[in-house]
Amino acid sequence: MKKYKLLYFVSEDEYFISHKIGQAISGFKIFNEITIISRFSKHLNKIKSSGFRTKNIKFNRSSVNLLQNLTVFLNYFFFVNRYKPSVIQCFALKPILYAVIANCFLRNNTKLLCCVVGMGYLFINKNLFTKLYKNLFFMFLRSCINRNVFFIFQNKDDLSIFKKQRILEKNIPIIIKGSGVFTKKFKEGKQKKIYDLIFHSRIIRDKGIFEIIDALKILRNKNINLKTLILGNPDNKNRSSVTLNQLNFWVKENFIIWKPKVENVIPFLQKSKISILPSYREGLPKSLLEAASCKLPLISTNVPGCREICKNNFNGFLVKPKDSDSLAKCIERLISDERLMKKFGANSRKLVQQRFSADIVFKNFLDIYSKVLKKDL
Repeated sequence: MKKYKLLYFVSEDEYFISHKIGQAISGFKIFNEITIISRFSKHLNKIKSSGFRTKNIKFNRSSVNLLQNLTVFLNYFFFVNRYKPSVIQCFALKPILYAVIANCFLRNNTKLLCCVVGMGYLFINKNLFTKLYKNLFFMFLRSCINRNVFFIFQNKDDLSIFKKQRILEKNIPIIIKGSGVFTKKFKEGKQKKIYDLIFHSRIIRDKGIFEIIDALKILRNKNINLKTLILGNPDNKNRSSVTLNQLNFWVKENFIIWKPKVENVIPFLQKSKISILPSYREGLPKSLLEAASCKLPLISTNVPGCREICKNNFNGFLVKPKDSDSLAKCIERLISDERLMKKFGANSRKLVQQRFSADIVFKNFLDIYSKVLKKDL
């Protein structure tokens, strides 16, 4: 009987633990061996104890140093050449670029699943650097794509961008909505609601954190003072990261309650009334999925990714990105209507159970693994 090997390529072990470990574990139903290639910092033992093999590379998702990136790429290339996986599954734009270029030069039948989990800084910011990087990114992809490369998207907007760039002509693209939520774990609690708003994500400008603060200022001027929990850490590898000084200033001015990232967000979600994420762009935000599964109403922006989960006037409100006034109005309207919060919260839970549960997402990936291994996709 043939043995199948899966290589999981993620930028950092923290992302693997927070977003993908459950999905990867389900892969053992098909693969005899699964190896995680990543930059490992603090989760190596936990990953190994879950049955995975590991390969550490000094991957830096924010680096633009040509020599450093070439060194990491060659490290990846030679490992893949030795390991000879049946399938490589890579996440985010930079790992996708590495994997597609390497796959072009490796003379084997390895199938490559490129999971586009958001366009992030590259598409939110319009400066000269990002325009140049974006053009080079798509140029390399177009040059190196072959019939062993398959693209998986979390939303139709990102798929459309790749289609316009003529990246998807070799194989039919697939949409799988997110990483999946364990709905039996993420559920409504009986704790008292002590936070009016919860934002749990990386604390960067592109997530709309400054719009939250501006909206809170507007509400404060109307004598509406809310307990707003910001749960997460700045991301120093992201160019839009908020500084610790800025965070501490907001805490000092009593705009927010800040708690660094925790492993288990469920108790905090269960103690919160509304989940808020006024992001500029997403793949499919895990924070909104988790909050919705815990029966929270949502307030988010009408942008790719967010509008997949937050359905306007169904389980929350959608506002224009970078619009603090509209954000303040929606917060005020929802926080003052307990009946509406309950209705939206119930709809949130229903939506996750029907479309975004871990059982659904994991099954979709298992089906794709089977098809690419049988060459039926």
